[in-house]
Amino acid sequence: MLSNDHIANMTDHLQQAVLAIDQKGLIVYCNDSASQFWQRDTDRLIGRKNNELFQADVMIQHKIREVLDSGKVCRLGGYVLQTPPLRERGAEIVIAPVRLKSGRIEQAVITLLESTTIQESQARELEEQLASSIGKLAGTLAHEIQNPLSGVKGMLQLLQRDLQNTKFKNGSISMMLEELDRVERLLKQLLFHSHPIPLETSAFNIHELLNTVIRFENNTADGIRFKRSFDTSLPEIQSDRDKLHQVFLNLIRNAVEASPADTSVTVSTRFCGRWELAGTNLDPELNYTLIAIEDEGNGIPTEIRDQLFKPLFTTKKEGHGLGLSISHRLVQALGGLLRFSPSNSAGSTFQVFLPDSPPENPV
Repeated sequence: MLSNDHIANMTDHLQQAVLAIDQKGLIVYCNDSASQFWQRDTDRLIGRKNNELFQADVMIQHKIREVLDSGKVCRLGGYVLQTPPLRERGAEIVIAPVRLKSGRIEQAVITLLESTTIQESQARELEEQLASSIGKLAGTLAHEIQNPLSGVKGMLQLLQRDLQNTKFKNGSISMMLEELDRVERLLKQLLFHSHPIPLETSAFNIHELLNTVIRFENNTADGIRFKRSFDTSLPEIQSDRDKLHQVFLNLIRNAVEASPADTSVTVSTRFCGRWELAGTNLDPELNYTLIAIEDEGNGIPTEIRDQLFKPLFTTKKEGHGLGLSISHRLVQALGGLLRFSPSNSAGSTFQVFLPDSPPENPV
């Protein structure tokens, strides 16, 4: 009979969630995919009864008991789970017996492969490819526009210099130059989407960076309180400090702008458990730090949440729709993930997942 270490080595990298259940109905083993599936650490799953994990799925409870009693393999195709946090998630389920050399059934092993996760992953991949294509197109157009724009700006500057030597005064040229400067800034931001982002990495304390950004925003955020919930045991990360400064400045400023007077913006950090990577494309073999910025504003309507990180999409009257898309691209280049997460309050929460070190080949 294989040892638990051998079983762990074989199953920890599987996409399927794997549970081993003894004759008493207790969970005696689970792999990393199972902890992601149930959104709990493995230590919080082992030792629990299977009827707790499948409380509303009576059929699965019965099938586990049947396998433990009869030794016959059971398959449930396209089963829709009902127990939280698995409610309404479809899965392909197989329950098989584990026998001792004597033939006695010692355990039942249940594997669950979520069919909805596969579909959502494919849809998310297509969405990311589309967003990447749109970003590259925007960057290419920005590059093409930048050259003639520089020529126009140069001609206006020459005209302005010539007019200064005459008594003729015209404020229109200054206005045009100011508008051209604004367009140039917009084009430079669009160029973030057109090519791989060069990284300058160093080791630094994420809390020192966050405190710097918070102090900067605190000078202009009248009536807004900042709450810190930092895990001070977190180690230094290896990343691009300047680019993360840009990301957190944008996220915290957005939170401040979304918050009414006399409310709070909460900035928190903690270690990210592997089960929290469920539903993402992040590598579960890496260690991640999770930074969350939560405001107490009016929240973001459900119908526009899928568009938050698309270039040129904005809900602000004077916004250009590039702050979140650039932040998303910067975090992605650093090997992490920026996502919106429904808040426990009425406001909004944005989460940043950062690996201990960036990828060798940034996107």
